[in-house]
Amino acid sequence: MPGHLGQKIINALGGHSHGAPQQPFQHRAAVNNDERPLSSHPNRGTYPRLARLSDGSILSSFTRFPDGKRALCVARSTDNGRTFENLSEVTRAEGDVDNMFLLEVAPGVVLAAFRNHDVGPHGPTHFRITVCRSQDGGRTWQFASQAAEKGAPLGIWEPFMRLGKRGEVQLTYSQEFAPNNQCTMLVTSNDQGSTWSRAVCLHGENDPLRDGMNGIATTFDNGREALVMIFETTRHGPFSIEALVSYDDGASWHNRHEVFRPKPGHNAGSPQITSFADGSMVVVFMTDEDSPKVEWVKNASIKAVFAGPPQNGQIRWSGANVISEASSFWPGVMAIDQHTALVTYDRGGPLAKTVTWHP
Repeated sequence: MPGHLGQKIINALGGHSHGAPQQPFQHRAAVNNDERPLSSHPNRGTYPRLARLSDGSILSSFTRFPDGKRALCVARSTDNGRTFENLSEVTRAEGDVDNMFLLEVAPGVVLAAFRNHDVGPHGPTHFRITVCRSQDGGRTWQFASQAAEKGAPLGIWEPFMRLGKRGEVQLTYSQEFAPNNQCTMLVTSNDQGSTWSRAVCLHGENDPLRDGMNGIATTFDNGREALVMIFETTRHGPFSIEALVSYDDGASWHNRHEVFRPKPGHNAGSPQITSFADGSMVVVFMTDEDSPKVEWVKNASIKAVFAGPPQNGQIRWSGANVISEASSFWPGVMAIDQHTALVTYDRGGPLAKTVTWHP
């Protein structure tokens, strides 16, 4: 992988979070000078995400804005994320379609989950998390189901998907219950996205916090499989990043803790997470803490923090390091080998660069 290209070595000693001090974290990572587009026509596009397929290829997904509409687009890489060629369009609509996330659920069978909201003159009128399915590795798409939907005014957003240990699709998303209360919800499917279970709140149903934009990675705690969920929240007023740990494949969540808190009055949000082969993790997010002007989500850069595997439920996160300068938006991340992850973001179009982990 291109880890030799202009490495900026991260000396990850101690936490940059402005909360409680963390113990020193001795591992290192490198942010590589190898930025590349996520499509063959790197013009305007946003909310980039990645999905690995069983044939070894990687799909990138992003939202574009052709002819005053919104289009959810897919590109494909067959060289482990070095280059991408445009592949397909999942849907195009005049409504609010965005937040697309892809997951292969069987060889060549890929689900695309996304927000799909009707919009009137005064804002959204109906909210949906829609699922489409491809049977040919992302080349063509058909409608599969509505994983969740509800009327206005309180919304649902930002789906994330993973496969559970029993082969079921676990789809998590954010749902507003009040202006100061948003939670991560879970629905599951045993038929590759055709039908979904009743939604359950995973954590904080009665907390006056806006938890959102979750992502989940698999890791290990002293040999025991664990999941770590990352999300933004409003514990300190502006957004900051927190996490939860699960030891039962996502059925219950514990050990809520702070991952990154920006400078007072500033924001850090839109996090995503991936894990490496040894259980170490990287979390990426956008933050405006380096800008003198707070006008969220403007003036944000993309940063990353790293951690080793949990130890008895405790995770020590590194200091934060810049991946892409302002203004950059909506990062994603996916491990592409045992020590390299590809970080995605929008900076005038869907882009990515690698970070290399040094255990």
